[in-house]
Parts: sequence; structure tokens; C-alpha cells
Amino acid sequence: MKRFKTAATTLTAALVMGLSATFAQADLSGSDIAAINGKSGIRVYSSDGEFVGQTFGLRINGERTRLFLLSRSGSTFNLRGGRDVIITTHTDKLTLRGNQLVLDADERRLKVKAHTSGSSDNRITIHLLNR
Repeated sequence: MKRFKTAATTLTAALVMGLSATFAQADLSGSDIAAINGKSGIRVYSSDGEFVGQTFGLRINGERTRLFLLSRSGSTFNLRGGRDVIITTHTDKLTLRGNQLVLDADERRLKVKAHTSGSSDNRITIHLLNR
């Protein structure tokens, strides 16, 4: 019986997290933008809950946002030699949850959009500007 209760609790938690990630709507208010613009140390997640990286810079310029990320252990792009990740997206495609940012793109889309620069440039660029 205890095993069933544990399984039910785990399933419920997974469903709640999955639904909140699936229905994540971008909702950055003016105060949110002022609070995070230029900040470092913000964890960034994809819409399906995968850890993408941690900001070492963030620039919000009107309708576009550029995220400068460090790939950390367990992040989506950590397997590519610890390269820096630069994501450009529309500001209205970001959601702030506590101290975390959620992108309106799943992990698969991020990997498809990832472009690696030349071997001397140690970064991955992602442009999420298609509506």
C-alpha cells in the first residue's frame, strides 16, 4: 500500500509540473523586466522543464531579449564541451517563475535551432525569433 501511495504522489507531482510547463504563458511584467535585466545567476528552463543553463548576462531591449548562458552540469548543452550558449528570443516568450526563467520552446526546438560557431569561438547561438 505504501508503494502505491508513493507512486501516486510521484505521478501527481509529475502531472502538475508537466501541465504547468505545457501551459506556460509568457508573462513578464514591467517590474519583472526591471528586476532581471542585466542580472546573472538566473536558471533558465525549456517549456518542457529541461535545464538549459544559468545566465551570466541578460539583455532586454524592447521586444527582444538576449540570454547569455553558461552550460552547467545537467544542462541541455553541457555535452558540447562546456560552451557558452547565447539565446535570442522575443521578450513575450519568456516567463519568470520565482528566480527562474522559462523559455517558450521545448528542448527539441532548442537543439534544432542551435548553431555552433567556428572551432575558435566557444559558443552556441540559438535564435528563437519565429512566431
